[in-house]
Amino acid sequence: MSRWGGNAMQGSVGQRGFSLISTLFILVVLAALGGYMVRLNVAQQTTTTLSLQSVRAWYAAASGLEWAVYQINTGSSCPAVPSSFTAEGFTISMTACTPYPVTEGATGYNLYDVQVEASRGSFGSTDYVSRRLRATVTGS
Repeated sequence: MSRWGGNAMQGSVGQRGFSLISTLFILVVLAALGGYMVRLNVAQQTTTTLSLQSVRAWYAAASGLEWAVYQINTGSSCPAVPSSFTAEGFTISMTACTPYPVTEGATGYNLYDVQVEASRGSFGSTDYVSRRLRATVTGS
């Protein structure tokens, strides 16, 4: 017996469950934090990937616009609309090309309103990206 009148082992028996509860609480908190970190990492990776694809789509549309300008300058007219081709997984389409005759004094020439779209993936999917460019160019 202890000097307080009870068994010396009684105090430690009543506290055995406390360490189990605290251990489970710490495990649950660490699992929740781990899950949050994984989810945050996936979201950040997806955002970065889509941002990169967006820039690539813009450059693909710019190359389609350059192609249209080349076609206008070599043929002195709009290419057939719709015209499309693929490059690096992007579908590049010329969606409009409208000539406008302009006369300045005795000089006449054409302005061309050109619209080009570059897209990758299917609309509604999580990896879909699209960029559209429009320019007015002078024919030679």
